[in-house]
Amino acid sequence: METISTVLNEMLAVCKKVEQKQYASFVELLKENKRFFFTGEGRSGFVAKAIAMRLMHSGKSVHVVGETTTPAIKENDILVVLSGSAKTAQTVNVSESASKAGATVFLITTNKEVLDHEGWVSGGLLIPAATKYRLPNEPNTIQPLGNQFDQAAHLIMDAAIIDSLAAEKSNEELRKQHANLE
Repeated sequence: METISTVLNEMLAVCKKVEQKQYASFVELLKENKRFFFTGEGRSGFVAKAIAMRLMHSGKSVHVVGETTTPAIKENDILVVLSGSAKTAQTVNVSESASKAGATVFLITTNKEVLDHEGWVSGGLLIPAATKYRLPNEPNTIQPLGNQFDQAAHLIMDAAIIDSLAAEKSNEELRKQHANLE
């Protein structure tokens, strides 16, 4: 149980350091009545898929990059990119392609340099968490690899969806969008 407490304390510390302005911009983006696309590699990709599913429950048009039914991204669409390093070759390639197509590219990362200086980034949210690289500016963690980033990203993104809905949709309305082919 001590490990659980430590991980929870780490999550609280990381989430509290997220800039309110960046978080608010993500909440506002989620309110848009546009098509949303999500991408990420490895565990970050799994988190991106989980958040895509949650956003779909709110009635949004949502797609996951790489799935067989994902349509072409177009101008005015939104690509949400989840990448601790923001340097993964496939993630950068997808992001650059989306930007060239005229889509908004919103990056969620630990990499302030990429967030501030890459032309394909339209907006973003910096999560000050540890990655698998354990860079000097990253916080200490008992968690392996990029667990701290992925877990914090999941919590923050899920909270942003809740905030974007506010009192707009009840649990029953969201449940109507939930899978029912059982």
